Amino acid sequence: MNSFKLTQIGVVILLVLQISIFSGCDQYKELTNDPPKINSFTVPTEVEYGETITLKVRVFDPEDDALTYTWDVSDGTLLGGTGPEVQWTAPKLPPEEMVPPKVVTVNVYVRDGGEEDVSKTASITVFSKAHRVAQSLSGTYTLVAKRVHGDPVAVAGLLRLTTTTFILETQDILEDGAKGPTQFVSGSYKLVTPFDERSGTIHWSMHGDPTPSIGAYTWDGKFFVIAFRGTATQYVYNRSGAESGGVEEEDVDPEPIEEEVEPEPVDTDPEPIEEEVEPEPIDTDPEPVEEEVEPEPIDVDPEPVEAEVEPEPVDTDPEPVEEEVEPEPINTDGKPVVITDATFKTKVLEAKLPVVLEFEADWCPFCRQMKPVVASVVLEHRDTFIIGKLDIDENRQTTEKYKVKGIPTYVVFRDGVEVSRFAGAMPKAVFEQRILTALK
Repeated sequence: MNSFKLTQIGVVILLVLQISIFSGCDQYKELTNDPPKINSFTVPTEVEYGETITLKVRVFDPEDDALTYTWDVSDGTLLGGTGPEVQWTAPKLPPEEMVPPKVVTVNVYVRDGGEEDVSKTASITVFSKAHRVAQSLSGTYTLVAKRVHGDPVAVAGLLRLTTTTFILETQDILEDGAKGPTQFVSGSYKLVTPFDERSGTIHWSMHGDPTPSIGAYTWDGKFFVIAFRGTATQYVYNRSGAESGGVEEEDVDPEPIEEEVEPEPVDTDPEPIEEEVEPEPIDTDPEPVEEEVEPEPIDVDPEPVEAEVEPEPVDTDPEPVEEEVEPEPINTDGKPVVITDATFKTKVLEAKLPVVLEFEADWCPFCRQMKPVVASVVLEHRDTFIIGKLDIDENRQTTEKYKVKGIPTYVVFRDGVEVSRFAGAMPKAVFEQRILTALK
């Protein structure tokens, strides 16, 4: 019995010694170590070709061990791929630029000192801005209007756009209303920086012609306007399905509006008023003068009385008041009013008439394109509303306050409050109708 007990005691002592030795070794730590946990993984969902971004991972380790980071991407270039934050450059844009998007996979592996690891995977869509904008512009458009040097041209047509090619169909409209034979032009096009979905420049390359035609475009979701400065030609298209019937009404309605506006200046009411006013002072002044001259012997000092009355010109002070209200006559000359940050409050917010404020710039081709349209409309409606012009480069305060993203942008104010806004180049009929609709 004693030998058996001694054996048991020996076994226990050996087990204790083994456990104490084992608990101090790395293998024991590895068996009892908790793996790290990824708290956040910051990866954008999409980037442009060639763009450089920061990838971030935040990890918590219960044992507070030293962590090792390993990053891996399926495409692009990693800069410093061993820490919790790395720089990554998306694949470079191919020479043709008009390429579809691609998906890049990002992996990060995190290992602690106990050889426990954790990983995370995410995907990034790499896109071409040119391809994305071209996709938004793709579709079939109906020709609404064509102008050369500002003069309308009778023509019908269609424009079909894909992300890289175009087909143009045109038919001349003859004097009897019949349409001539259809002419087809096809080729490819390329968006030129700077551009976005609302405006930019396109190089149109026709098959068989090595020299591209350069045209500026605007697109507001309904009207696609292309202007070729070299030939002073403008095309206005309406995308199929974008309420094309309403476009015809807008083109027709402004004509009777112009006819109604024209007779108003002809019926210049001030003329009969002046004719009636003129005879009255002529007939009334001499008669009382003659009657008052007879009782002159009385000399009841009427003259000093009149002299006292003469200061009545003091009452002509209201005339200067009218002159203060007369900033409006600036617009009755039929010209746009220049607005700045300093004059915006008095000339726009406190104006007696509604104000259509054009945000523009000298370098903007669409703004120059709209100059004759604006000049014509402000002249015809000088008694109805004011059109102001504000240079966005010189007046950043007002531009940023009203969050103007593209030019030309037209903001309609009434009683100091914005009631409507629209943007882009457009025919006079459409421009005029939008203003009148906003002021109804």
